[in-house]
Amino acid sequence: MITGADLRRARERADVSLDEMASRIGMSTGHLSRVERGQRAISPTVVQRYREALGPEIAANITEITETAADSSSLDDDNGMLSAIAAACVGASVVDTSVLLDDLMVTPNAVGMREVKALEEAVEFYTKMDLSRGGEPVIAIARGALVWAVGLLDGQMTDPVRDHVVNGIGLLADRLGWALYDLGDTVRARRMLTFALNFASRGSDRDLRAHIMLDLSVVLADSGKPRAAVEVLRMALGDERISLQEKANLHAVAARHCAYARDRDSGIRHISLAEESLAQTRSEGGPEWARRVTASPGHHESALGLAYFALDMLDQAQGRLSAALAKLGSERVRTALRCRTRLAVIFVKNRDLARAVSEIERCFADAESVKSARIRADLLMVLEAMRNSEESVLIDLADRLTPSAPSVESP
Repeated sequence: MITGADLRRARERADVSLDEMASRIGMSTGHLSRVERGQRAISPTVVQRYREALGPEIAANITEITETAADSSSLDDDNGMLSAIAAACVGASVVDTSVLLDDLMVTPNAVGMREVKALEEAVEFYTKMDLSRGGEPVIAIARGALVWAVGLLDGQMTDPVRDHVVNGIGLLADRLGWALYDLGDTVRARRMLTFALNFASRGSDRDLRAHIMLDLSVVLADSGKPRAAVEVLRMALGDERISLQEKANLHAVAARHCAYARDRDSGIRHISLAEESLAQTRSEGGPEWARRVTASPGHHESALGLAYFALDMLDQAQGRLSAALAKLGSERVRTALRCRTRLAVIFVKNRDLARAVSEIERCFADAESVKSARIRADLLMVLEAMRNSEESVLIDLADRLTPSAPSVESP
């Protein structure tokens, strides 16, 4: 079996640089570097192109790949392609389709604004999908885009382009980490969010760095470490370059963490600072990505509503949560559900049965299309409030909803 070291030795014997080899065979330097270091699979196509580029004497020293059905190099000529098509038509396969993916992730030698634009569009597309429903398919899409984006760093680029790329990688990794957390995979979420922070720290977008720290703090708090989560946000708030809208977001989430840490006074102080920062953001802009997240309509209202709810300030929570639902767009399904579940609990506690039943039924109906550990926990919170209400209509409704709610089941 050929190894990456075999290919590297053959290339060096022919006195061919990696850049020259990449140019000869039409693949990126970064891709070939990873192949030779054993970080990417070696496809038959790569081996064949090395043979063709290095000449017969050197090529003869490259060990032959075992000829199996996994050899896809036959598809590079017309007869081989026709044979594969004919076999596929009758339900047979002469090629292991997994190897056909080996050469797809090819990155350019030079990276410019075209690649930056593609990365930004990939992030925007992924963010829109993730904010709507989330789930494993969205994670798979983000992973592929992230591998490609990191590969861009092997290419030549100017400093401004590199800044765009590292910011884009940081943002994409943050959204991927958040999606993993939302599915309940806190271990991989912490790893991915740390990865995101490492890249964002190399870029100029201070709001992005702060937002990733916020996401890490949420994972910490939900892992039973709310005091550590508050400390993370205090570090983020120490950067005076972040925008007021991100500062408001940080304070609102810090208030929630303080509530979980049973530090009510600090929680109230943070929520006051959040309100104060938010009041000053009317004429302030923000980074492009924030338009879908932090600066999107209803986001701050939902963050404050969740904080007031955690602090058991139910009147203020109801006002903010209701305002959030009036502003949130149709793509913010999970955020809307987080607001609705808390409104439902407030109505239950206030014995407002008509509105409680209406909100509860809406929550469970909307949750059917969402796979989220957070929403699952929120629905369980609603069911618990219903059962503790001592209202027969709510207890009966809880019994009816429990087996029919897919989001209540374990992921």
